[in-house]
Parts: sequence; structure tokens; C-alpha cells
Amino acid sequence: MDMPRLGPAHDALRAFVGDWTGTEELAASPWAPASTAHADCEYRLALNGFAVVQHYRQRRADGSEFLGHNVFTADPATGETLWYGFDSYGFPPESPARGGWTGATLTLEKHTARGVARHRLTPEGAALTHEIDVRMGENPDYRPFLRARYTRKDQ
Repeated sequence: MDMPRLGPAHDALRAFVGDWTGTEELAASPWAPASTAHADCEYRLALNGFAVVQHYRQRRADGSEFLGHNVFTADPATGETLWYGFDSYGFPPESPARGGWTGATLTLEKHTARGVARHRLTPEGAALTHEIDVRMGENPDYRPFLRARYTRKDQ
């Protein structure tokens, strides 16, 4: 059996590595009302370059907190980027979000029994944007869920 090798999808993930801080605008959801939040994201290269691990902390004005621990890697069979996410809501990942890069933007879709989330992450130098649109239940239309802009802490 051939062992997986580092490839372009792994290399592209290096653009996230670092410490980020920023503001998020969140739409109302079944889990929380619409709000503005502050978040910190730490991305670290792991497993000899085969993964990037993210620690995420979101704080809302009402004092509530949302935490995430995420692992990004590449599928050796397809070259797709995979995202395994664990969070303080407690839903375990049924399967990873999957996707790929178009220019500087990584687009990933996560399918669960609750619906579909489409993430667009764009790291460009000292700025990182993250947009999430969701499709809940039987509704065929996506609607905005999160719009975030982060800056590198070390810049």
C-alpha cells in the first residue's frame, strides 16, 4: 500500500497558520438569537504537515461562549480538503465537511441531519474572512448565518 504524501491541498492550508482575532455577525439560529460576537482562532500545523488544527473561541455580548476544536486535512484518494469539527454544542461529526480551493477561497460543505452548512474561508495576508450560509431541513435555499472578519494578532 502506498502511503499518503503531502500535496497541494496540505500546502494551501498553511495560509491559515497563526493567531487571528475578529468580529462576527451571526444570524438567528435554533441555538441562539442574532448577535455580534468576538472570536479568536489559533491555527497550528500538525502531524508533520498532514493537518492544521484550529482552536476557536467565540464570546457574545451576553457572556455566552462557543468553543470549537477543528482539524483540517486532505483526502489522499480525492485531494479534497476535509474538515472535522468538534464544538461545545456537543454534536459529534457524522462525517467531515468536504471541499476545495478556488483561488484564495476554501469552500467546504458540511452535511448533517440538521441541514447543510457552506463555509467560505479566505485567508489573504493579514486578513481572514469566514462566511457561512446554511440550508436547514427541507428548505432548498441557503441563507446567511455568519459573516466574520479576522486579523492576524501578530501583524
